Amino acid sequence: MLREGNDKMMCAPTPGGRARAGRWLAASGALAAALIAVAGCTTDGTPRSTQVAAVSSAAEPSVDLAALDTGAYPTAPRPEFGKATTDNILQVEGQRMAQFIVVPFEIDADLTKSGLPTMVITGKSNLRLVLSPEVANVPANEKMLGGYVSTAATPDESLRAGQRRSLNNLVVRYLTAGDATAAAQQMADAAAKSAGTRPSTLPGLPDTLVVRGTSGGNRQIMAFTPHQTYVLYQWYETTPTQQDRLEPTIRKALQLQTPLIDQFPATPTKAEAAARGVSGSSAPQIDQDHVLIYALPYSDEELKDAKVNVPGGSVRAVYGPRGMAHTSTDPVTDYNVLTETGSTANAVERSTVYRAETAEGGQKIVDAFLASNRNQGWSDIDSPAGLPVANCQSKTQFFWCIVRDGRYVASVSSSSEQDVHQQISAQYVILTKADQQAE
Repeated sequence: MLREGNDKMMCAPTPGGRARAGRWLAASGALAAALIAVAGCTTDGTPRSTQVAAVSSAAEPSVDLAALDTGAYPTAPRPEFGKATTDNILQVEGQRMAQFIVVPFEIDADLTKSGLPTMVITGKSNLRLVLSPEVANVPANEKMLGGYVSTAATPDESLRAGQRRSLNNLVVRYLTAGDATAAAQQMADAAAKSAGTRPSTLPGLPDTLVVRGTSGGNRQIMAFTPHQTYVLYQWYETTPTQQDRLEPTIRKALQLQTPLIDQFPATPTKAEAAARGVSGSSAPQIDQDHVLIYALPYSDEELKDAKVNVPGGSVRAVYGPRGMAHTSTDPVTDYNVLTETGSTANAVERSTVYRAETAEGGQKIVDAFLASNRNQGWSDIDSPAGLPVANCQSKTQFFWCIVRDGRYVASVSSSSEQDVHQQISAQYVILTKADQQAE
């Protein structure tokens, strides 16, 4: 058996949001300290001008902001977040990496049901949610910096038809290329010791360490590929009648993932920066694109209180189109529309905020998400009082609203209709103060 209990871990994201990533675990202080920042280019965000506001709201219903019921939610953007610290740099780095992790549907077009584990990897503690403890705990993983894993399966109807398939796609970064090579070998060796498994190969891919096995009658394959300072890992499972897909799927995954991770602008470690002669470096800016400041926030108390039902997704995070697609209930639609409209930085907290290149692009996001939800059984319901520009939907006693102002789009969700109306009303007020000229 390659990964006992994998099917039990597969589940759909929280129904209230289109994109929810895995909950973060605490970062390792020692490894976090190994990362330093080279400050990236940012665009300062300032409230939009009256002229821009007038243009973006032309031909739309007028809204009396003062009359909106915003409940106890804030109605102003937050201050800038500043630079990452040793407490959160691995989370920030993993969020950035998510854009450079191939979404499972890009590998197998039928893998559209996002599942768990899909999350930032911050250490062996949550790597054990992807790999068995024996594999995750190999000595070389002490040199792991972090990574990201995406999981998806075929839709439920494929299970009923006996055609289920599922995939993990994981990339883990190490301190050095030698550490990555050692980790790949040690993890493959440990995986091959599990009952029902055997080491194998993929012809033409001598650097890829392969382990094959069975579980519950299904066929499984694991592949560990060291690549520079990374280990690329794929786990793929099919029914016996589909086992001819195993090798081609792993090959395609590697063909896509290898060049994509090469594009990742990883924050250099202290040793890497010194070797490049980099001086005056600092930790990376959190929210360097100035979009998270416009998301409706959770309070610090809510984030610390385990009793509060914070959705099972990342908070205070910014993702590109792939990062959003990894945990979406409709990953193909989300990836395509966000890419097409240039929404390259998308904020996730209590609300999700998107920023298209144009107002027309923003409306395209709204229309695509509403249509996608309707296809998934959501029904249109009334907008909040005084906010006709918002669209709301419901499904199985859950509520979701979306609103646009200029280039910005935001969505919120709740199990209470009154609460979702207050959230979207407060969020709209925040968007009216957003910088429509941001790049």
